[in-house]
Order: sequence, then C-alpha cells, then structure tokens
Amino acid sequence: MSPFGDANAAAVDDAIAKGVHVVTLDSDVAKSQRSIYVGTLNRSAGTTAGRTLLEMLPPAPGTVIIHGNTDESWADGMDRTQGARKVFEDAGYEVVVRQVSWPEEDELEDVEWMKTRIETADPPVVGLIGLFSLAHRCATAAEAAGEPDLPVVAFDFDPKTVDYMREGRIKATHIQRQYYEGYLVPYIVYGIKTIGLDATREILAPQLVDGSLFNLGLDVVLEDKVDAYNAFLDSIGANE
Repeated sequence: MSPFGDANAAAVDDAIAKGVHVVTLDSDVAKSQRSIYVGTLNRSAGTTAGRTLLEMLPPAPGTVIIHGNTDESWADGMDRTQGARKVFEDAGYEVVVRQVSWPEEDELEDVEWMKTRIETADPPVVGLIGLFSLAHRCATAAEAAGEPDLPVVAFDFDPKTVDYMREGRIKATHIQRQYYEGYLVPYIVYGIKTIGLDATREILAPQLVDGSLFNLGLDVVLEDKVDAYNAFLDSIGANE
C-alpha cells in the first residue's frame, strides 16, 4: 500500500495481527507494525535537497523560503521539511516555511504568500526550495515578486517544473525513484510469502536501514541535465 499520513496505522496493525504482512511504498505508516517500507527516507531526502540549494546561496545572513509541510499528522512531509530546514539553519540562514496547499486552485494562495515574503523578509530572501511536486510554485512566486534570478530548487518531475528548468528558472530537482518502488515491491511481497519475512529481510539487509526501511535514495537532476534525464525515464518506461 501507498498511504498518506498515519491514518491507516490501525488498519495496518489489524492486518499484521491477522498474519497479513504489509509492505508500504512511496509513503510510510511509521507508527504501525508494517513489515517493510520501500522508498525515499524523507529526512535524508530533505537534507540532500537542502545541500543542493545551499551550494547556490550567497553567504549568510539571508532568508530561505521552504515550500514544505508543517502538519504534524503527515510524518513523511514533516521529516523532509525538517531535514532541509536544519541544513539552512546550521549554515546561519533564517528559514520560513509555507505549508503546501495541494488543490490546484490554491496555487494563487501559495504564490501570494511566498511573493509577500520575498518582498518583505529581513534579512532578504536569498533562495527558495520546494519539497513536493508543486515546487514550481516557488519559481512562480519569485517571478511575481520581480526576483526571477533567485535560485530555486525543486522536488519531483512535474511538467511545470520541467518547463521552468528548461528556462533556467529552477536550478535542480530531486527525483524519487518511484518506478523502482513499484518494480521491487512485488518481489519483496513474493519473497515474504515464499520464504518468510525474516529470510526476506536477510536478503535485503545491505539496503535496509533500521531493519525495515529500504532506502531507494534520490536522483539529483541539474537544469542542464533535464532532457537527458527525461530520455532516461523514457528508456525505462517511467515517464509520466
């Protein structure tokens, strides 16, 4: 299953109690007894993305806008946001976080909030980072504020993000290896069914963190590699 937040924790634990092993992919139910998670480790993913942007920033002081998550009920989003936040705070920057608004019709609200911060922040905004698929809104906000040259780093491969990368407005994006999540999980489930959970974990041990987290890592794609990466996705049948 690919859950969103911890709302399914009780259902997962109920399945486990009945002898049904549960493997999560892409997002996790960390508070449950699920058997194995396959995907990105979100705190380290946030750290990686933060470091990508950090290399593009002028020395502190300055303010960094994170288009991330402040909702504690979504643990994965919080972990990714906190991973990035720590990178910038450790480097001496002020950090402000805009809670991502998921409905498409909320784009204007997101953009206006970030635009206002770009126009009024003290110390001035020196960069923006979007940690989810709607990260392209960071570039839209920078343009709306009359600061199109502010460095912007994104997550995922939304078509709008790709367009901004081709224009040089988004400098890099971070791609979760979701194709491989879908590819690996059937083998893992089959392994659990045929040789048991412990034996499956033993086979996976070199890639497991804390005994149950299969970390697939990230692809860091710079703006000048966007078309090459797009061609790679085509080659494995994983382009949206």
